[in-house]
Amino acid sequence: MSLLPAEISRPLERLGQRLHAMIKGSQAESQRGSDASGSAARPLVRAAYGGPTLDIEETDDAVIVRAELPGLQPTDFTIETTADRLILRGEKRVESEERGRGFYRVERRYGAFVRNVALPCRVERDRAEASYRDGVLKVTLPKAETAKARPIQIRVA
Repeated sequence: MSLLPAEISRPLERLGQRLHAMIKGSQAESQRGSDASGSAARPLVRAAYGGPTLDIEETDDAVIVRAELPGLQPTDFTIETTADRLILRGEKRVESEERGRGFYRVERRYGAFVRNVALPCRVERDRAEASYRDGVLKVTLPKAETAKARPIQIRVA
């Protein structure tokens, strides 16, 4: 038995039914992976930081790896090398706070990452150099002598 008069309770019941139907429909679309228009459904939870984007360049004498690490300090990440791999580990911690008239907002994003990159050739890890400027890490890995290209003379018979 409703405590409200019928002219108020009936519209509220209909509204409740419509809201439940919308929620069920939204859940079904999320499970299918697309909405009514056929486009992919977006997850309700934002993905964590997956790590930096990388560019790998191979020259005649070296392999150069550039990683975008905006907002990080050099103490927030480490670099390791082997003869044929580069391993970049770190953690991104971003906090922002904003106050205004009638509101207060704090956002925090955290995420540890590991990028394990297979290099295109063997390198001399003892001679590796790294620099970090404006959020971009540049690692220069000199090629091992056996990995460098060598010209081959062709004999004409």
